Amino acid sequence: MIGIDIFSVTFCALILIYACYSDIKKRSVTNRLWLLMIAVGIPIAFYNVLIQGMPFLIRFTCSVLFTFVLAYLFFRLRLFGGADAKCLIALSVLIPVNPCFTFCSYQFPINFSSFMMHDPFPFAVTTLLNGALLSLSAPLGLFVYNLLTLRRDELKGNFGLAFIGYKLRIDTLSDMVNKHTRLVHSYEEDEGDVKRIFIFGGIDIDAEVVEALKIYHAQGKIGAKVWITPELPFILFITAGFFTALLYGNLIFCIMFSLML
Repeated sequence: MIGIDIFSVTFCALILIYACYSDIKKRSVTNRLWLLMIAVGIPIAFYNVLIQGMPFLIRFTCSVLFTFVLAYLFFRLRLFGGADAKCLIALSVLIPVNPCFTFCSYQFPINFSSFMMHDPFPFAVTTLLNGALLSLSAPLGLFVYNLLTLRRDELKGNFGLAFIGYKLRIDTLSDMVNKHTRLVHSYEEDEGDVKRIFIFGGIDIDAEVVEALKIYHAQGKIGAKVWITPELPFILFITAGFFTALLYGNLIFCIMFSLML
């Protein structure tokens, strides 16, 4: 069993690393990667059913169904893209239960790695929860950056925006076209004024949008800077959550346990 787990984890790690590279480089991940994970995972699942019987089949079914529902919910809420949802579903097939080994060969002050064996969630769900927790570093990092770079008057009334984006001069927006960033607001002209409307998820920055913003600024209707938000591939956080699950298990359980000490 350890040999199968090592193979599954190694194979999955290679797929995830390549997916990260592809998403950063091309902003797209081929579905062949997830189909390959499923194609490798199904024979392994059949073998485990033959060896372990009904207990494994129940855990495998729960892993796929629970992960599918959660991934679909995250996708519908636009918390990540379709490729991320497919990745998690494929992971639930390839590694439906927590691996029976840990990479931790040394003792932490608190041996969080032991929680892997007691984590009630399927491994893919633990990976997702870890990734979601780790993704909080992005808004915190943006907020710190804005605190260090923006004036107090620029932050006034925009405190919440400091967690999701940063300000950029309109005359430099042309360099951001197709650079995986989005405009936080849409700007619409109404009776001679320009209204700034917050758009959840932002809007694409293209040449037409940039030209309109330049005209509005030249007319004195908007300031010299606008808020933009970076598009961070969530597959990066899924991959980080995967390795964290291997090393520490469920981070939420680890935090809860440390707070109880």
